[in-house]
Parts: sequence; C-alpha cells; structure tokens
Amino acid sequence: MTSTTPPSSAAAASPTFGELLEDTLPVIDTVYVAGPPVLLLWAGTVLLALMLAGPFALMAMVVVALAAATALVALAGAIVASPFLIVRHLRARRQRRAVSAPARPLASVQPQHVVA
Repeated sequence: MTSTTPPSSAAAASPTFGELLEDTLPVIDTVYVAGPPVLLLWAGTVLLALMLAGPFALMAMVVVALAAATALVALAGAIVASPFLIVRHLRARRQRRAVSAPARPLASVQPQHVVA
C-alpha cells in the first residue's frame, strides 16, 4: 500500500533511545520456536566463555613459557657449540689445503756472485 500523504517531520526524525529500547525488549523476550528467550541463551554463552577463559589463558601461558624455555636452551647450545664448530671447520680447511697442495721443494738458495 502506498500513502499519498507526505511524512511528517516527527516521523522523519531518528528515533530516541527509549523508543529503540521499547522496540527491542519484546524481541529479546521472545520465545523462539518454543525455546528459551534470547537473553537466556546469550547469558549462558557468556558464562561458558568466562568459565573457559581462565583455563585457556593458563594453557596458552604454559605453551608460551615452554616455547621460550626451548628457545633459551637452543640459544645457549648454539653459544656453547660455536667455538667447537669454528675450530673443527678451520682444522678441516687446513687439512684440505695440505692434502690438495703438492709438496713443493724449497727453492735452493744459491749465493749470488758479486762482480767487482
């Protein structure tokens, strides 16, 4: 249906908070398909979330602490092992050079003749 009367200025204005609350409250208390009111479902969900928040935070803290401890142990191991690895690398490099380079005879030192 269409109306030919123009909307009044009061109807065109935005509704107040009280009017919005008056329109919303019946929806919250409505029984949806013979179930509990929406407010009761919402309260149960919030209660369940609050009950699970503490144990979840505790588990997350334990996982983060274990990860930090593992990182610290790995860092300490890397710091302790690095000198050994450097020495092993240098020894292997020296050995490879000794094996790959043929033995060169020392240049015989011959006295230079001085012409007077």
